[in-house]
Amino acid sequence: MKKVIAGMLVVAMVFCAFTPAQAAEKDKGGVKGFLAGCCFGPRSAGDYNTDGTGSRDYVSWFLVGCCLGERAQIDFAGGKDVQWREWTPLIPYVGIIFRIWNGIDGANGTTRADFAAKYGSTYY
Repeated sequence: MKKVIAGMLVVAMVFCAFTPAQAAEKDKGGVKGFLAGCCFGPRSAGDYNTDGTGSRDYVSWFLVGCCLGERAQIDFAGGKDVQWREWTPLIPYVGIIFRIWNGIDGANGTTRADFAAKYGSTYY
């Protein structure tokens, strides 16, 4: 089973490498967008593709996200609803596919406005 999971991750990374970044700026989308979406979910990928990392470098921005949690907690406290895509990583094995899907959305440069148009403004 470990070989299957490792194989799926390799396929996803290769697929992401050939996915063109469609974001407006050079730093948006791509591998960094994939990592933000895959590790932190669609909200963080949308925030990264919309605003970037601010004045911080990507590594420090990424490490703060790893240590302090996902953007969904902040949004939930601010009155947004939690979307079904944010629960999917809890499903064993199937959650990997949804994390890859989030990563591909991030790699394509999907912004928060794109997510709001697709899923509704109550979530994003």
